[in-house]
Amino acid sequence: MTDELLITETPYGIRAAVVSDGAPVAFFVEPATRRSRVGDLHLARPLRVLPGIDACFVDIGDGEEAFLRGAEIAKPGVPFIVQVASDAREEKLARVTDLPVLASRLVVFRPGGAEHAFSRRIRNPHRLHALKQAVGEAETPGGAVTVRTTAADAPPERVGAIAGMLATRWRSLEASAARDQTPRRLWDAGGLLGRLLRDVAPSGIARIVTDGPQLLDRALGVVGTEAPEIAASLTPHDDGSGARPGGPYLPLFERHDCAGRFAAALEPVATLPSGARLTIEETRALAAIDVDTAGAVGDAPETILVDTAEAVGREIRLRDLGGLIAIDFPGGGGSARARAAQISALKRALAPDCTPNRVLGATAGGLVEVNRRRLGPSLLEALTEPAGSALGGRVPRLEAAAHDLAHAAQREVASGARRLTVRAAPALLEALAEPGGDALDRWLGAVLTRVPDPSLPRGRFALERA
Repeated sequence: MTDELLITETPYGIRAAVVSDGAPVAFFVEPATRRSRVGDLHLARPLRVLPGIDACFVDIGDGEEAFLRGAEIAKPGVPFIVQVASDAREEKLARVTDLPVLASRLVVFRPGGAEHAFSRRIRNPHRLHALKQAVGEAETPGGAVTVRTTAADAPPERVGAIAGMLATRWRSLEASAARDQTPRRLWDAGGLLGRLLRDVAPSGIARIVTDGPQLLDRALGVVGTEAPEIAASLTPHDDGSGARPGGPYLPLFERHDCAGRFAAALEPVATLPSGARLTIEETRALAAIDVDTAGAVGDAPETILVDTAEAVGREIRLRDLGGLIAIDFPGGGGSARARAAQISALKRALAPDCTPNRVLGATAGGLVEVNRRRLGPSLLEALTEPAGSALGGRVPRLEAAAHDLAHAAQREVASGARRLTVRAAPALLEALAEPGGDALDRWLGAVLTRVPDPSLPRGRFALERA
């Protein structure tokens, strides 16, 4: 059961955690300078076809190119509507699809669709009948809708109204594209915040907690027209310090040890309570997970086998791994019975995942493969960047370090500080100024004096009360 969705923001971006049964199960990151555009609709113009792989590059506006799989739709000089399916990551372009949809929390409108569809998880026959009737009465020319699981507890008339609204919105976007065929963005899906409220927060979630009034206002604006049923779940962060001056401040991301688990998800090795180890390596082509049970003690081999498979599923979600994931279990999985138990445990761990995934099974070489939709950079890619040396390696992104610094300063201000001094490498101080001038000071409500210190590594800083 998902208890909470925690969303924290600084001038340098958004971080979020899904908490289930008192523990974080998934993390999300959106840097301020690389806002997620998954779900955005663009008018695109074909640029060049890639022979032999049925793909092409398209211009989606402002001089930006994107990669489209399936070039048969691309006619030279003729623009068409595409949707961002995956954000750009490092040296790879954003991926777009020529099968766009308009999604809300309850309903997805499919342009050109012939028949309405309903989630198989809506099992109450009376509720299903009412939803079918409401959607059938809605005006949805030019397409059909898919009613999502989250609509199971929503008023049927509300679901029908949203279906009609999305169809109207699509016709408006088509008309805009016909009037002006310049490549550009036609529809903003709301970035990570929109995706969290639309796709990640499940039906019946207890709390969606934000740590700033501006973030809360934006979230209320997102749900106000399309998902009012979760407005009551949105709540500001109560750090527990009350109104006591100098009282202890508990940052939102320290609930349920989210901060500690977030940091651990950047490490290449995860050690399980049994002593088993998972080694996770990400490459441009795929993610590889090696499972080592040599040090595991205390449990029966069958228990260790299942526990490590479930742990692999948890790490995939926490690290937001995407694309092809290859897992090397010890001994090639052993017997057919052991392999089946392993795959079943892995599927069970990934079942609550809001990101579409599929456990493909074992290869002839004994590796278990998982395909998980890649929506953007993994946690590691979002927070670090290639070191640029011949030996490889990664270093913290300056924007991520600035986010950490902002939260550390916020803790000091919440406990009574009004003037702070930060010593950091010049490059990190430049990143602090990226949002513009005194943006950080205004966000903190305090004066932050910056002192360059070239002796400090790029991601490190020292914060002192002035």
